[in-house]
Amino acid sequence: MNLFRSGKETHEILQNLTLALEALTAEVRSLRGDIRRLQQERTNAAQPAQARTEQPRASQARPRTQARQPAKRAAKGASKAQAGTTRTRARTGQRRSRKAPVPVAVTGVSKPAADYLTDRGYVIEAYQDTIDEQVTETCRFLGRRHATSLAPLFNQLSRSKAEEPLVVDLGDRTAKEYSHSVNLCQMLKRTKYLDKFEQRDDTQRLRVTLTKDGVRFLKGYWLEQFVGSRLDEFLHDSNARYSILMNAKIANEGNKHELDLFVLEEDEPLWIECTTAKNTLDRRKKMHQIRRRLNVVPERTILVASAASDSQVRNIAKTSPFQFTNLANFIPTLEKATRYDPK
Repeated sequence: MNLFRSGKETHEILQNLTLALEALTAEVRSLRGDIRRLQQERTNAAQPAQARTEQPRASQARPRTQARQPAKRAAKGASKAQAGTTRTRARTGQRRSRKAPVPVAVTGVSKPAADYLTDRGYVIEAYQDTIDEQVTETCRFLGRRHATSLAPLFNQLSRSKAEEPLVVDLGDRTAKEYSHSVNLCQMLKRTKYLDKFEQRDDTQRLRVTLTKDGVRFLKGYWLEQFVGSRLDEFLHDSNARYSILMNAKIANEGNKHELDLFVLEEDEPLWIECTTAKNTLDRRKKMHQIRRRLNVVPERTILVASAASDSQVRNIAKTSPFQFTNLANFIPTLEKATRYDPK
């Protein structure tokens, strides 16, 4: 056992310990709330029905000295009480006007995974029920090369804003990098993620303008679709019985969440989240809290971080309460998490 760790490793360990402690604290608070509610219900049940329904009259509740107060002071107090009542009614009205989650009908191959969630009290408000083959092809092309030949273009596109022209100079890059960059831009143009695209082969310069959908695509949608396609291929090749629910918006007791990939494989849940962020601590905290509510075991809960290096994956995985990986190690992680049998 190595007792001398680098400062970076120590920081990662402390982050994960903080994550676990905060999740445990949240669970304790939830249990305390349940206990208080049960105690209140027992107290209410023990009280006579008449005592609960009777209300004291205003004349009985008002002290005698109040009648001797000056009229001006009494009027001021009455106006304050009326204002307070109005505010209370307004707040109550706001709470009552909050719309309840409206469920959508989930059909096809996604239904078994959706049924697992609805059986546990979740309402599914939306999900991705169609797949665009051109978008999937673009995601696969980008996913396999985003950190290698497409890195110069991808890094600049990811920081670009919608409807703002961007000039990408690839003059010092290899012919392969330039060719792959042109191919990606052509794909993005076909899928309407690029509004404009011009290329200058003599100087290896590209002029592009992203659409709003293109910005959202590069911020993370491409990763969800790429991981989803890899997951589907993997489960199909393993001859598993499975159901995939993508980008599901779910609600339960006032709490709303969005699940990137929720899978039911051989009647066992598998949950996968994707992120392009470099700092994944907040995402891991949230996942750790939701995982228990979904009743998914840690071994089958996976966070895929496209920006994480292999060393970061190793450091975080040492103390992470669930699976943490990057794209390079996604399939090996999936093999351990599922019923995959190479035989």
